[in-house]
Amino acid sequence: MPTRDAILLSALEVTRRSSRSAPVASPAVDVTAATAAASTATTQTPPFFPGADWLWNPIASNPAIAANSATWVSYLSAAGTQHVANLNDFGVTLISASNITASTPRYRVTFTKKWGANPFGSYTVPIPVGTQVPPGSDGQIAILDPKTGNVFGIWQAKYNSKKQTWSGSWGGVTPINGNGIDTSGSTTATGIARYAGVITTAEFSAAVAANTGINHALVVSTNIAGAGFVGPAIKSDGSNIAGVAVPMPEGYRIQLDPSINVDAIPGLTPAERVIAKTLQTYGAYVVDQGGAALAVFFQRVPGATSSKPGTEYASAGLAWDYADMSNIPWSQLRVLAA
Repeated sequence: MPTRDAILLSALEVTRRSSRSAPVASPAVDVTAATAAASTATTQTPPFFPGADWLWNPIASNPAIAANSATWVSYLSAAGTQHVANLNDFGVTLISASNITASTPRYRVTFTKKWGANPFGSYTVPIPVGTQVPPGSDGQIAILDPKTGNVFGIWQAKYNSKKQTWSGSWGGVTPINGNGIDTSGSTTATGIARYAGVITTAEFSAAVAANTGINHALVVSTNIAGAGFVGPAIKSDGSNIAGVAVPMPEGYRIQLDPSINVDAIPGLTPAERVIAKTLQTYGAYVVDQGGAALAVFFQRVPGATSSKPGTEYASAGLAWDYADMSNIPWSQLRVLAA
C-alpha cells in the first residue's frame, strides 16, 4: 500500500484546475457466496432539492447496465489506481441554513471569468464571518440560503479581508426546491449543484455509528472522464486525463454489486463500510474529472489540514486527506445505463 506521503504527492501531481483528487488493487471478494447486505434504503423527505430523484432515490433492483461498464470498471480497478477521500484540499465548505442567521453578513459576490453575466444576478449571498475556503485549486464553497430560496456555489472562492468582499472565478445558483441542477452559471463541470451529493460530517458520523450507508447518492471525480455527458449532467469538462481507449462521459452512475456482504469483507475501516454500503444502495455520480481513478467528495471540517482532516474522519479510518479506500472491492463495481 502506498504511504500517506506517496498518495499525497501523487494527488498533487495529477490534480488539475477543475478537478479534485489524488491515485491499490482491489481485494478479491467471493460475490457468489456473499449474502446481500447493502444499506437499507429509507423513506425520507429530502432536506433540499426535492425534485432530484436521481440523488435521493435508491437504485432499483436489476438495473440496466451501461454497454461499456466492464471496460470502465477495468480502468477504475486496475492495479495501481487509487480511490480517495477528498477531505481537505478538494473537500467542500458547506454552509447550511442552520449556519445562517439574521446577523450573517450578505455579500454581492463578483466573478473574474468572462463567461457571461454574473450568475448570481442581483442576489446577495450570506457567508458567515470566518468561513474557510478549501486550500485546493478548486476552493469551493456552497451556501444554502433560506431567505432567497437558493443554493449558491462558488468556484475558486476568495475573501478579501481588507475590503471585506467575496469573489470567485465562477459560480452557480440552484433553487432549494429544485432538481439539484444549476439554473444560472455552474459550480461543477457537469452543472450539478455543488451542494448535491457531498457527504456532510453529520451524516457521515451518523452512518458510522449505525454501520449503515448515507441516504443519498454520492458524487465523485475520475481520471477517465471524457468530453461527453449523460443526465443528470448537462455538460462536461472531461479530457480523459488517464488516456484510456474508451473514456467515460460525465454524469454516469456507478454502483457496487449489492449482493456483496460488506460486513464480511476483512480489513474494512468504518469509513470504507459507509462508502461501500452507500455505493450499493444509492451509487455515485461522476460530476467532474480528477487525478485519481475515483475521488469521493466530503464536507471539509473547519480547521482541517492535509494530515489532520478532522476527528470525524480520522476516527473512522480516514487519517489524512486523499486517504485511499483500498479495501473496498472496486473490481465489483458496475456502471448503470443512463
